[in-house]
Order: sequence, then structure tokens, then C-alpha cells
Amino acid sequence: MTTQSPFPAASETPDFASLQALLARWDSRRRWRDSLLWGPRGLLVGLLVAVLLAAAARLRPLLDNAELLRITLALAVGGAALALVWTQSRRRNLLAQARFADRQFHLQERASAAVEIHQGTLSAPPPIARQQLHDALRAGTQVTPQTLRDSLPLRLNRQDWIIIGLAIILLGMAFWLPNPQLDILRGQRAVATAVAEQAESLASLLETIQENPVLTPAQQEELQQPITGALEALQEGGLTQEEAVAVLSEAEADLRDLAASSDTSALRQQLQEAGAPLAENPASQSLGQALQAGDLSAASAAANQLADELPSLSAAEQAALAQDLAETAQALQNTDSQLAQQLAEAAQALQNGDVAAAQQALREAAGTLQQRAQEQIAAQQAAQAAEQLGQGREAVAQAGQTGQSQGQQASGGQEESGQGQAGQGQAGQGQDGGEGGEGASGSPIESLGNEAATGSAETGGPGSPGPGGGHVENVYVPPLVDLSGEEGIDVELPAECLADPTACGSLLTENPTPLDDEQSIVPYSQVFGDYRDAAYEALDSDYIPLGMKEFVRDYFASLEP
Repeated sequence: MTTQSPFPAASETPDFASLQALLARWDSRRRWRDSLLWGPRGLLVGLLVAVLLAAAARLRPLLDNAELLRITLALAVGGAALALVWTQSRRRNLLAQARFADRQFHLQERASAAVEIHQGTLSAPPPIARQQLHDALRAGTQVTPQTLRDSLPLRLNRQDWIIIGLAIILLGMAFWLPNPQLDILRGQRAVATAVAEQAESLASLLETIQENPVLTPAQQEELQQPITGALEALQEGGLTQEEAVAVLSEAEADLRDLAASSDTSALRQQLQEAGAPLAENPASQSLGQALQAGDLSAASAAANQLADELPSLSAAEQAALAQDLAETAQALQNTDSQLAQQLAEAAQALQNGDVAAAQQALREAAGTLQQRAQEQIAAQQAAQAAEQLGQGREAVAQAGQTGQSQGQQASGGQEESGQGQAGQGQAGQGQDGGEGGEGASGSPIESLGNEAATGSAETGGPGSPGPGGGHVENVYVPPLVDLSGEEGIDVELPAECLADPTACGSLLTENPTPLDDEQSIVPYSQVFGDYRDAAYEALDSDYIPLGMKEFVRDYFASLEP
């Protein structure tokens, strides 16, 4: 009788690689099962984040539909891809695979024990180790393909897909239902684009001024200062439409003030008549003709040349020239007193026979003419820059406004203005001509401004626009009220005022002025600056709704003389 050994024969020694192959196959099946479970969940996470973004986009102007669609696709595909990559790329060590197989297939720790013995973490005699490995392989071969499919099924989770469907429905509703924030978002982006374009335009304008060889460094700095301030404010970002318009309006007003302070148009106009005596004199013909043409640079050169030629003139020619210089000086007395004084000094010196003094006076007059020429160039540059800023301000003010909203505003303004419909018609005509188009907004402030500035369009009274929708020449002022018969209030003055009334103001020294035929209109140019400055100061210091600030600035900008 023979007994059979419980241990396999040497030829039947089990191979540990066979157990590894089994564990790897089961782990692969596990990864595919996890991929079908976590892939949709990654997709669901991406869709839920997109739903939150869609909800936020309806509360605040964040995204338009096209951007939301792209973000939704990116989140959905990205979430699913990340989940798949995570499940497929996750690699477990051999012992973890064995422990999973023991739990999943009820191997009663056979696989993990075989791995621990093979790795040396668990010591066992070789015969026992071989027998244990053989037992593990035998138990593993009993895991049939059907058992594997039942234990690790490759199927989708129905609940996850139900939630995915709900998320897709919510996103579809977000795309289909009108979003009230879209118009606001488009307006904000249009304003941001317009502001960025104006910042580039201002930077280009600064370079143009810097590269102008005719301007002096002082003039360049003076012209660049308001533009630089506006550019820095625009580049800081975060400006609202009203704030950006205010920045450009302020810079535009500063440039117009510079242009007005350096304007030589009145001088050049007066020179057309004042230069006639010098143009008729052969000795000073070139100077007179340059003055009549308004070419101040050429007139400066001609004055220097005449100063050099004075010694070669005869006494009679000097006397005639002195008479012509005196007439020219007299004609310029009320326009340019400095130039008139220098020409008068030259005439007086010639009459006294002091040629050297006459030459010196003519050279000083030449310097003054050159200075006026520089001022003329600076005024032209400032006016061009102001015009460019005005166009930029208009572009920013109009950014984001649709034709429909403008039409609604215009109709609303007509209902509010009542009797001011004719005034609105005048403002609407100005839209084709320039900045007066802001009047089409129809706001209460605009309607009130039209009535105050234009008066009655039907009667054509004082202050109404001239032909072509130009600016008014006079502005309406309320009629004066005679308060002479009204009872006043007694005020006790300090002792020093009784002793010296001039120390307490001019009112104490004035005499009553009887009311006569006072006028209810004043020149437009005399009051516009005060009105505009007061309005801009009120915009900065007082509380005014943001929607109204734009109309106030546009109204005064459209009335620039």
C-alpha cells in the first residue's frame, strides 16, 4: 500500500506567474468597471458646474450663450476625461490586487498569502509555500468567466444618468430662455472695447504731439498733460461708462481751454486790415503782405529783414515807414497791445531819427510775431486733439446702446417733455451734424436742457439754434424782478464796516440802480463756461444717479461754443 504525498511533484510545481496573470486580468476588469462608473460621474460634475455658471450668468453679466456653450462642453468633456484617465491610469501593487481578489471572489486570503510568501513578508517552508501557491491557483481557476462578469459587471449607473439628463435639461433652458443680463454684458463689453480703443488713440495722439517738431517743449508738455491724465485713468481699468465719459470730457475741456487761450484768429483777422498801410509801402511790402495773409512766421522773418534794411532807407522812406507803422500799431491796439506797442516804438524811433532803436523795436515785434505763430500752432494742435477726444467721448457714450433702446428712450422723452417736443426735434437734427445727437436720448434732464438752451423752436425766439442746427449765440436768462418796493431785513453791521464800508465788500459802496429796459438775453459765450464748470463740479461733489450723469455731460459737451 502506497500513500500519496499532500505536496505536488516537482514536475507539478506551480508557477507564481500564473497567479500574477490572474490578478492582472481581474484588476483590468476592475478598472473598466470603475471607468463606466466614474466616467459618467466626471461628466456629471462638469455639467453641474456649468449649471452653476449658467445660473450665475443670469444673476450677473458674466457670460454670453456662445461662451457658456464652449465652457459647458469643455467642463463636460474634461470631467469625463479626467475620470477615465484616473481610473485607467491607476496602478495597484500586486498585494493590493491579491487582497481585492480575496474580497471579491471569496478566496479566503489565499491570493494575498501566496503573494506575501513570494515577496518574503510571510515566511514558510518551501514545501508549504508550494502547496499554498497550488491551492491559490486552484481556487483562482474556479473563478469562471461568468463568475467574473457577475462579480465585476460592466454597466452604467442609472441614477447618475438621470441626474445627467436633468442637468442637460437645465442647461437647455438656460440657453433657450431669454437672459436679461445679456444686453448688460454686451453693453459692458462694448464700453470696455471703446475705452480700450480710446486709450490706444490717446497714446497715438501723445506720440503725434511729441514728434511735432514745430511745437516747443513747453507747448508739448502743456498739451500732453490733460491727455496723459486721461490715458492713465483709462488704462487703470474698472471705469464705468459714465466715469470714462467724464474723464474724456474733462481732458477735452482742458484742451479746448488751451486752444482758446492760444487762439490768434482775432489777431490774424485784424491783421488783414492793419497790414494794408505796410503792404502799400515798397520798403515794407513783404511785411504788410505777410500780415494780411495771416502768415505770422513769414511776418516775423519780414520784420527782421526790414530791421536790417532800415539804415539803407532814405529819410523820406523812413518817415513814410514810420507813418505806416504807427497806423498799423493803432489798428492793433485793441487786439494785441504788446505787438502794437512794439510797432509804435519803432515808428516813434524812426520819427526821432533813432534807427538803432527802431531796429531793436522791429526785432522785438518780429519775436512777438514768432511767438504768436507758435501759439497759433499750439492752438491748432489743441483744437485737433480736443476734437479727437470729443469723438472718442461720443464713441464711449454711444457704446452698448442699441437702436431699439435709443428709440424707446426717444419716445419716452417725448412723453415726458410735453410741450418740449419741438425742442427735441431740434436736438434730433443735431445728431447728424455732430455731438448734438445726444439729445435723442429723451431723458428728463435732456428735455429740460433743450427748453433752457433752445427756447421755443416754434417762435424762433432767443437762444434757438441757427440754420443747420448750430450752437446758439444767446442764452435765455430769467427776467429781473423789481424788489425795490419789498420790505427788507435789518442787519447789524460790525463797527469796522460802519467806519470803512469798503472793508466789508462792494455791496456797501454801491448805489441803487433803477430798473429800466433790461435785456433777458446775454451772449452765449459769456455764460457757457460758468454753467459747464458748475455742472461738472456738481457731478463730482453731489449725489446724482449714474444714469443721469451721462446726459448732463453729453448735454454740455454738445453745447460747446
